[in-house]
Amino acid sequence: MSSTMEWIRRTYDVPARHRMRIEYDGKPAIITGASNAGLVLRVEGERYKVYTHPCYRIIYPAVPEPARPRGWCKHCGKDRAMKDGVMGVHRWNGRDWSKPCPGSGKPPWKPVRNLTHPGEQRAVAAS
Repeated sequence: MSSTMEWIRRTYDVPARHRMRIEYDGKPAIITGASNAGLVLRVEGERYKVYTHPCYRIIYPAVPEPARPRGWCKHCGKDRAMKDGVMGVHRWNGRDWSKPCPGSGKPPWKPVRNLTHPGEQRAVAAS
C-alpha cells in the first residue's frame, strides 16, 4: 500500500512532497498534506487550509531529474531505480523479505517524471 502523496505523484506526474513550497493562484503556499486525491495547502496570508487538485492553479518549483532513471514497479507500485530500461532488484512488503520483488528485472509500469503542470506555467522571458 502506498501513501496518498506517492499515489498523487504517480498518477498526476507532479513532484508534490510534504512541506514543499509552491505557488498557488499567484500566492506562495506550502503543501501540508494530502486528502483523498487532492493536496492540502497552507496559503500565506490565508486563514484556512485549501484543499485542491494537484494540477489546478499550482506552479511547482523546478525539480531536477534523478541521476539514475527511475520507474514505477508494476508489482509493488513503488518508485524504484532502473538499469538498462528494467527495474533493479529490490525487496517489497510481501510475505518473504528474503526474496526480491517479482517486478525486479522487468520493465516499469511507467517512468518517473518530475513535471510541473504545463498549462499553468509562466512564460519564461527571453533574454
